[in-house]
Amino acid sequence: MTRVAIVTGASQGIGLAISKRFLEHGVSVIAVARSHETLTKLQETLVAKYGQSAFIPCTADVTKPEDIDSINQCLEQNGLELCALVNNAGVLKPLAKIADLNIDQWRQHFEVNVTSVVALTQKLMPALRKNKGCVVNISSGAASHAYHGWSAYCASKAALNMVTESLATEEPDVVALAIRPGVVDTGMQTIIRDSGEEAMHPAEHTKFKELHTTGGLLPPEKPAHTIVKLALRAPKEISGKFYSWDSPEIAKYVK
Repeated sequence: MTRVAIVTGASQGIGLAISKRFLEHGVSVIAVARSHETLTKLQETLVAKYGQSAFIPCTADVTKPEDIDSINQCLEQNGLELCALVNNAGVLKPLAKIADLNIDQWRQHFEVNVTSVVALTQKLMPALRKNKGCVVNISSGAASHAYHGWSAYCASKAALNMVTESLATEEPDVVALAIRPGVVDTGMQTIIRDSGEEAMHPAEHTKFKELHTTGGLLPPEKPAHTIVKLALRAPKEISGKFYSWDSPEIAKYVK
């Protein structure tokens, strides 16, 4: 049976880099994203390189229960063996202080960054248990360091880390990891530079702008390499942990 990984937020940035890396390892990908047009274009390109069944687009909004069902149906209909789930979809905007953030916007952060992860992981748990699969949750340094104006993002990523630890405690046949991908050159960094000045502390905003101008942002392929290696070979003894993509503690698993 063909192995498959499910990757959310797969149409761009880190999610796309992760999807390509899985394909390079001979693992098919169910690529989940909201943009049908973008996924279709990617399918045309990647199928030509990796084969007809390698890249399976699944247009879905992970916050909608019916779309969670569709992702699971995509797995079952294609008769694939789920080896990994990478929960990469996430939101940073809007940036605002706790005192200023609309409570519905706060809820939306948690809906995307936490609740959708739980919902999709729940739905796929039978397959993950059966295949002794791995769940990789894409976290952030903001999970353990507060940034001015990032309250909802920081809190939701901290919650995601505890979801990861809880999964590891509860599921003996599944490995669960939370990974900090570093400061990566993606659309999220563009949001910080273009929309963050008003909400963020000036020194923090300047730091992110300088990382861009000095070439200090990571290409998404670097953390993607680590994430895919861990998804395919991480042992149970490191399950539940929160690691940076370049942590020495995981170096031996990602060579």
